Amino acid sequence: MLLLFLVLYLRTSFALLLTTDNRISTRNITCKHDLASTTTIYVQNCEACLITLRNYPIETTLSLTGSGLAGFSYTCLQVNQVEMYHENLVRECHYFPQNTLSGYDDFCIASPYTFVRGSYRACICTTNTCNFNYTQCMRETNRFPYEKKTLFTNTITELTNRVKCYQPYEDYREQSYSNLIPLCSDDDDICKNYLFNQGVLCAISVDRTNKIIRQTLIPSIYSAYLIKYKTRFCKTYTDNSKYIIFSQCELEETVCMCTYDECNKDFETCRTNEGIRNNDYFVLLLFVFLLNICI
Repeated sequence: MLLLFLVLYLRTSFALLLTTDNRISTRNITCKHDLASTTTIYVQNCEACLITLRNYPIETTLSLTGSGLAGFSYTCLQVNQVEMYHENLVRECHYFPQNTLSGYDDFCIASPYTFVRGSYRACICTTNTCNFNYTQCMRETNRFPYEKKTLFTNTITELTNRVKCYQPYEDYREQSYSNLIPLCSDDDDICKNYLFNQGVLCAISVDRTNKIIRQTLIPSIYSAYLIKYKTRFCKTYTDNSKYIIFSQCELEETVCMCTYDECNKDFETCRTNEGIRNNDYFVLLLFVFLLNICI
């Protein structure tokens, strides 16, 4: 019986994608949108509208919504962007709703590892020009308080277990052709340590010159990378319970992502899921202990 339990446990896993289908657009609304630092226009064919307010400039690669100039910023969210921005707000804000697309939160943190934390407020709404200003966006999200809102579902699996990825930063010393960009500067050890301790997804890329890039992705941005590689950067992918591999990518790179310690040591380790599985080791030791007791 104990042996059966062990086998079933070690075989239990999940795919990174909840569905292989791309999200289908259900709206065609107009939103206020920033083209450049000083130009704002109205854009059509949006899935949702976003407005963000920062009291001071926030410079970070670890936040989609938090990073930007001081003051208001406006974004037209396309259908393949809504999930990554929504997930970013759910992870970085105190009370942003998880089960509905529209919502707002005045207490969001973009750079939790720094001493001066990047606080901001954000609102997503789903009606025409609803991000004209922050007050209007809040009113639109509360316009029909007693009406049942449409449930928002993700296409990416929620990752919560921390993983220790293999050598996440030493690969950026040479020129490479990859969409896995450095998330921390070379001299920012606090940022590097934060990523190493907070990672939930490991990635490895082999570019057209055979250079290897490794990356550690944290809760606030991992879904954005998965969605971008799936819908924009690459033409094909292979997804199973152990890994996801993207190929035929625009920068002629091949990328593998995985969820076990040191699984991005090399491409073969990622593909065969031979990273260090600490939880499995613990269960194995527990099984041996219980087996000895039974004997």
